[in-house]
Amino acid sequence: MRVARLVAGLVVLTSPALAEVRAEAHVVGDWQVQIVVAGYLETLTLRRSAQDKVEVLSGADVEIVLFAGDPDSVALIGQPVLLVEVTGTHSCDMGDARAYWAVTLGAPPAADGPVTTCQKLTPSATAGMAVLEADPMGGGEFWAWTPGKGWSGQAE
Repeated sequence: MRVARLVAGLVVLTSPALAEVRAEAHVVGDWQVQIVVAGYLETLTLRRSAQDKVEVLSGADVEIVLFAGDPDSVALIGQPVLLVEVTGTHSCDMGDARAYWAVTLGAPPAADGPVTTCQKLTPSATAGMAVLEADPMGGGEFWAWTPGKGWSGQAE
């Protein structure tokens, strides 16, 4: 009985701490980018000021996997963009369900996607595009996001 109370107490005490750890805030160009945690839902929000908050994506787990907002990345891709992974969006026979979005930081911000898959993809920035691929050394699933054209690629 004591062990059960101790475990229950630890769960209650650590749950708020875990929620705070998962919340994120970043600055990309003149945008404030935040992942806000409310219960079991995470929401990607963008804002330039307190008045213009835009909620872009939400899900059980939202993670920014690529930031392309610094001058070098913007010059490489052509505009500021975030690649965002939202898990648990569909069902998979094998692997974990993932949806990837390209979020442009324009006026207004926009989410392009999703690319849905059952495996973790590796993000990168290359000349004129942001890339998601299963194996950066070659082979497997490959997707490229190009400004003005959106996603193209192939699943495995």
